[in-house]
Amino acid sequence: MIKRLFTENISLKCISIALAFVIWIMVVNVSKPETTDTKSVQLEVKNQNIFEEDSKTWSIDRTNVNITYKVRSDVRSTISSSDFHAYIDLSDYSITGSVPVYVEVLNGKETIIDDVEVHPSVTKVNIENVQKKKFDIKSVTAGDPKSGYKVANIILSPESAYLTGPESEIGRISSIGVEVDVTGISSNQDGIAKLTYYDANGNTLNNLKEVDANVDDINYSVTIHKEKSINLLSSVSGTPAAGYQYESTTVSPDSVTLAASPGIIEGMTVFELPEIDLNGVTESVNITFDLSQYLPAGIELADDQDSQVNVLVRIEKLPDMGDKPLNGGMVPAPVPNQPGAPQTPETSSQEQKPQHTEETQVSQTDSSESESQASEAETEKQESSEQQDAKETDVSAENGSNQNQSKETSSTENTQN
Repeated sequence: MIKRLFTENISLKCISIALAFVIWIMVVNVSKPETTDTKSVQLEVKNQNIFEEDSKTWSIDRTNVNITYKVRSDVRSTISSSDFHAYIDLSDYSITGSVPVYVEVLNGKETIIDDVEVHPSVTKVNIENVQKKKFDIKSVTAGDPKSGYKVANIILSPESAYLTGPESEIGRISSIGVEVDVTGISSNQDGIAKLTYYDANGNTLNNLKEVDANVDDINYSVTIHKEKSINLLSSVSGTPAAGYQYESTTVSPDSVTLAASPGIIEGMTVFELPEIDLNGVTESVNITFDLSQYLPAGIELADDQDSQVNVLVRIEKLPDMGDKPLNGGMVPAPVPNQPGAPQTPETSSQEQKPQHTEETQVSQTDSSESESQASEAETEKQESSEQQDAKETDVSAENGSNQNQSKETSSTENTQN
């Protein structure tokens, strides 16, 4: 019976089995279908030191690749990026710069059906010369010290660093430095800061690739000075030229805000400007001093203080005493009947007009009394006026004398006739 079960209708039974398998496949595909999935995998680079002997460095255009594969939906969640290994080998580098990407399945081989692919299948490798360049390290302050204080100096150790990297990346760097926070401080401060890279516009560079520095930590020391308003003092020496005298000195501004260590600035009350020599001067002196050139070591100007100070020394001319006349500025009257004295009408016609002569003598007497009573303290204006009057009197006397002489000559001629 059993033998008959396996030997009869064999063809029909084979067809049934095949049909059952197809139905099973269909059921499986409907309940647990195949699906295509993708994982992002980090790209490993092998033989990274292959270009060091030629003093060159490399860079690639990507750090991750995508891997696609087929898997049944019921085991899809069990597959992760760590189940794959993607890498390139720099020994495959060619003149085209393209290097193939390889992929390996580490785990889940039994669950992954097939069609494992990597995208992109090649990556671009750029080769550059390695550059080593020295940079001086600068300090950049953040914030402001306590009111009445200023940052006098920042000392860095070391003061410079060497950067090594691709020429294109080193070329992006204009300067390097450290940022020092001085917000609210009123005393000296020490600390450690990290290097910061800046471009030509002073912007921070945060995305440099393959750039290394020979130092990472920079030690700094901040010196803080206290500010104080100090009066300015100006002095003079020497003697002005003859006929001139020193009048006064004006300093503008008359005070300045200086900064120094508390022990020094607290003891300062005035700052003396350089002495001004007045020997032989005949006019006022106006000098501008640049305070930054005269401040001693350890003392400096406040941040907002102008360094220019103007000093004006006034020189006055003394009153001119060399041309002052005698007898209080009065010109002496000519003495009658003296050799060389001009002849006035009164003296030349004494016999003809005696009464007029007496009036002239009285006038001369009165003038003499006026001269003796004049004060030497009269003003310069009065002296000039009296001198002018005297000159006019002399001219009038000379004219009168000439007229009298003419009259005498005419009378003599009449007598002879």
